[in-house]
Amino acid sequence: MEEAQLISGPLRIERLGNGRRRLLRVLAIKVDGITIIVPENFTTDYSSIPWFGRGVVRWSKVDIAGVVHDHLYETGKVSRYRADSIWYKCAIAGSHHANKFQAFLCWAALRVGGWVFWNKYRRREKQA
Repeated sequence: MEEAQLISGPLRIERLGNGRRRLLRVLAIKVDGITIIVPENFTTDYSSIPWFGRGVVRWSKVDIAGVVHDHLYETGKVSRYRADSIWYKCAIAGSHHANKFQAFLCWAALRVGGWVFWNKYRRREKQA
């Protein structure tokens, strides 16, 4: 399994009043042979970990994974399955990462509940 590699350097964000975060610079990461560019000013909620999962994995361990995943869901540049797989690879990469058990549990939750947000973004595309 190919590991995710951060290209752009550390994540730089600003916390917004609504709890979301805004990227202060581009985030670039290479996964599965493709480079994913998340633009400056993109807003994210990181990984939407429900309250009952927060004891399993901390947001700080999957923050980059969440930003990349939110961008992939919003843009639809890859399939939902691939976006979720990329989240997993980003979550276990780097020096401060989730372990494979933590990442698997969160990945499984994405597979079960992520369709709600995926479909929301696809409906927006059709309306535009």
